[in-house]
Amino acid sequence: MEQLGFDELFLWVLDDNIAAKKFYEHLGFVKTEDYLNDTIGGKDLREVRFVYKKER
Repeated sequence: MEQLGFDELFLWVLDDNIAAKKFYEHLGFVKTEDYLNDTIGGKDLREVRFVYKKER
């Protein structure tokens, strides 16, 4: 991504997916206060946004 000129990256993780959240935090992503409520397969789910910012 850096070679393409990006210095920030974000992704959405299911709020209940503790393992994924820990994994992304370990890689340097930071959990934000941004949430999405979604319905997938008839189940109501909440997603949280994580952001990774390149250190300058």
